[in-house]
Amino acid sequence: MTKRCVVLAVFIQAFAMFAVGQSTVGVSISPEMRTATNDAYQKQDWKTAAAGYEKIATAEDKNSAARYRLGISLLNLGDAKRAAAYLNAAMEISPNAVFALALARAHARNGEKEKVFTEFERSLTLGGIAAESLNEEKDFATIKGDSRFTVYVKKLDALAMPCRSRPEFRQFDFWVGEWLPKNAQGVTVGTSSIQNILSNCIILENWETPVSAGKSFNVFDTRDGKWHQTWVDNKGLMTHYVGGLVDGKMVLDSESVQNGSKVIARMTFSKFENGDVRQHGENSNDGGKTWTTSFDFTYVRKK
Repeated sequence: MTKRCVVLAVFIQAFAMFAVGQSTVGVSISPEMRTATNDAYQKQDWKTAAAGYEKIATAEDKNSAARYRLGISLLNLGDAKRAAAYLNAAMEISPNAVFALALARAHARNGEKEKVFTEFERSLTLGGIAAESLNEEKDFATIKGDSRFTVYVKKLDALAMPCRSRPEFRQFDFWVGEWLPKNAQGVTVGTSSIQNILSNCIILENWETPVSAGKSFNVFDTRDGKWHQTWVDNKGLMTHYVGGLVDGKMVLDSESVQNGSKVIARMTFSKFENGDVRQHGENSNDGGKTWTTSFDFTYVRKK
């Protein structure tokens, strides 16, 4: 499990605890009160939410989510001192980058610059923080001039959004776009929408023709250092390709057994100087000694 998944799991677990509740000091928190407090939080009725979460936190000494939401409510009420105390308590129960970011905000409001950077440093072991969350946070306006802020933004973003920081994930971006694929005779055979999704980690292909449709997920796997494509279509076909860049071209192979013999299917993607992309499909029945073209498309960008 990745650090990012661990952070998400901890966060979900914390709020599951809040939903169920674990009273430990003899005070019963009714489901109705819990729901009302949560509704107030969602409606940004910070005063009501703070009062409710304070009761819940007092009754449930292991409820990190209640302390986190109490801290956020207090921040929005302008009480950064008390917010920091509750957010720190949430971190002690369930350390994660979401709580650390909120605590850093509280420290910033209290003028405690070094404590802000302490939370940033701690977040390096908790899965990181996206650059947008740091750069767009108004509470950090007073520390953005510190050179350490820029350094931490880069490091934390690299952990939280690894696909944005590793150049390998950008190797296939030349295929991203809205296309009109043409066959070797120059006839448009359909449309193809190629998109970066999931924080630029996945390249999604959406292929449409008058007689068929399909999608593929393309990703660089850091474990084996290769690109993988999984293709599925409306005919029930699924194919898995593996490969990578070869002389600037993306070359992906799949292997199957047909009539008792191994067949290699290869797709080669090449970028032309004008920005068009060639997708050349080939098959080999002799282990790659000879190849036969199965299709040859040129992707022309929609105007």
